Amino acid sequence: MAQARAGAAGAGAPGRGGGHDGRAGLRHGPGGLAMKRRLLVPFLMGQRRDGLARVCELDRHDWQVVQVDECQATTIADRGEQMRSMGKVYGRLAAAVRDIVRAGDMPVSISGDCVSSLGMLGGLQQAGRPPERILWLDAHGDFHTWNTSQTRYLGGMPLAMLVGRPDRRRDNRDAIGALRSAVGVTPFPEQRIVLSDARDLDPGEAEAVAASGLVQCEIGAILRHLSPAERLYVHFDTDVIDAEAQMPALKYHVKAGPSLADMGALFRALRGYNIVAVSVSAWHEEKDVENRAALACLELLRELDPVPDAAAPPDREPAPPMLRALTPEQCTLPAPHGAWEGVSAS
Repeated sequence: MAQARAGAAGAGAPGRGGGHDGRAGLRHGPGGLAMKRRLLVPFLMGQRRDGLARVCELDRHDWQVVQVDECQATTIADRGEQMRSMGKVYGRLAAAVRDIVRAGDMPVSISGDCVSSLGMLGGLQQAGRPPERILWLDAHGDFHTWNTSQTRYLGGMPLAMLVGRPDRRRDNRDAIGALRSAVGVTPFPEQRIVLSDARDLDPGEAEAVAASGLVQCEIGAILRHLSPAERLYVHFDTDVIDAEAQMPALKYHVKAGPSLADMGALFRALRGYNIVAVSVSAWHEEKDVENRAALACLELLRELDPVPDAAAPPDREPAPPMLRALTPEQCTLPAPHGAWEGVSAS
């Protein structure tokens, strides 16, 4: 499935944003120059996707839109140029995350792809508050390298990038290492990553995951591998959800995964954990004509990180009642499936 993702990216329509102050590439909304801990990154693999900025209009809370003035292309054909653009974008994200963490707050980001996790982790590291564990929620493994991927699609590689898997192209250039250097991130120990549920792995990728130190499990077993006291970074790719009917704009849908209710229950269970950052890999913003995916994901973020309404600007409308909260009957975590329970290989 990850191989098929290579041709699925489309250009987003321009969105609205606040005034640009020229500092750190951050675009601010009506609230002025006050730092906001919610970061909207309107890029997909280094390519502009301004349609993602609709999130700023839908949510009750303020978002900072991370802008990179020199990265304006919506399509980049040259792989090297794309890598350079990604380095600039996620380097800028890392700087924003660093500043938020140093100010004593917890960054939350929405971006077009999972490579944004490099910027999130880099910012945490630069602020001197790196996570002790990462929870990676994704229907796919994102564990391809140039050697295992048939398409060389960078969107299938971010978790392998994050842990520093050795990876060189035919000409022996360490392109992934150069990307990490541009972002300002150092590899994270794979033994301290919980991957769930990664139900759709490609040949080659599946073998790499099985031979790694990653802990792979289904959603119901996640809490067994976490400690409430350790610093936890949660990365959430929306395609982990099996909710095509409710969220038709989801990317790369894979059946037989957790439902929206399952994810809501998990996120509520994580509220008592020491979460230091949350990142979201988004949906097809150009297909989300009714904003159903955006609203559902914003509601899930509220389940994980409920901010009192009093903290929100008074000129914002609350979320639609139909997405307010999941029912009590939906709050029980699903039981783990035996075949996936606590799988860990090294």
